[in-house]
Amino acid sequence: MSVETLKIDGDEYIKTAQTEEIPEGRGIAIDVDGIEIAIFNADGEFYAISNRCSHQSAPMCKAGEEKINAEHTWTKTRGRVDAEDCSVTCPWHLWKWDLESGKNEASGQRIATFDVTVEDDSVFVRI
Repeated sequence: MSVETLKIDGDEYIKTAQTEEIPEGRGIAIDVDGIEIAIFNADGEFYAISNRCSHQSAPMCKAGEEKINAEHTWTKTRGRVDAEDCSVTCPWHLWKWDLESGKNEASGQRIATFDVTVEDDSVFVRI
């Protein structure tokens, strides 16, 4: 299978999704060469960060989903994408991560972020 790429200023971006595949205020997980990435739609702006919270490796792409662990835990109010302050909150323990910098202000820790561009409704990520 061929991977669709895009060159911008000499950097290669890999096609990861179509914009309609990522609903407003939600995220999806993708794997690019063994790197697990979460891509989020925050009010029509797309961001890519590590899909694993550095606290206890929660899947960041699950922010806002219902019943991500067991029947009696985590509802859709656990974790969310906040377009206003450009952040995502981990669905397990509510650590808040900046979508642009990958920083968690409370701990000072960072998780990886990736450059994103959208062209013709395709979401491209630079690894």
